[in-house]
Parts: sequence; structure tokens; C-alpha cells
Amino acid sequence: MGSKFYIIVRTQFIGKHLWKDAPLEVDFLKLIHRHVFHIEAKIPVSHDNRQLEFFTVQKFLNETITKMYPDGIMKGTSCEMLAEKLVTAISTAYGVKRDVSVSVFEDNENGGVCEI
Repeated sequence: MGSKFYIIVRTQFIGKHLWKDAPLEVDFLKLIHRHVFHIEAKIPVSHDNRQLEFFTVQKFLNETITKMYPDGIMKGTSCEMLAEKLVTAISTAYGVKRDVSVSVFEDNENGGVCEI
């Protein structure tokens, strides 16, 4: 059985979003509110000697997030939506078509995941 290798890169940013369809019990989420969003990307690599450099991938993620939300205002973007956007960006940038995973957490507590 052959080994599988991945790199894991984490970053964070301050953003504001809202959930316009929030149910009554959490209707405060309908208003724009702030979080520290914690991102974790898991990307497959083909060998064990840093095929993708952590700092380079982290810089790519930070720049991608800044381009999407230059003022930190994410409007109605959920954790799952952001995770999907980042999976797509990683897949495109690094030519990886499967086994990519991105997790996005609000305040490092609750979050969502997208995998391809």
C-alpha cells in the first residue's frame, strides 16, 4: 500500500457577514456581524519533500481572500460557500482535481467544509 501525502495550511482573517434567512431563534444573524474566520486547507501532494511550500500556499490563500473581500464584507457568504470558493481556487491554481479539502470556522468554533 502506497503512502498518501498532504500539506495542511492554516490562515485567518476578520470578516463580516449575515444570514438573511436565519430562523427566529437566531434572528440576530440577519444583521451583519463580525467573526475571525479560521481557514484550513488540505491539499494532496505526490511526494514527501515539500512539493508545495506552506508559506507560498498560505500567501496564495490570503491574497485570494483579499481579492474576494477587500473590505472584509462577505455579505451573505457562509462558511460552506467560502470553503467551496477556496477549493475551486486551489484546484485551479495548483492543478489538483481531487482530495482537496477546505474548512472554514467562525471564531475557531463552528464551521463548514468543502471537499472535492
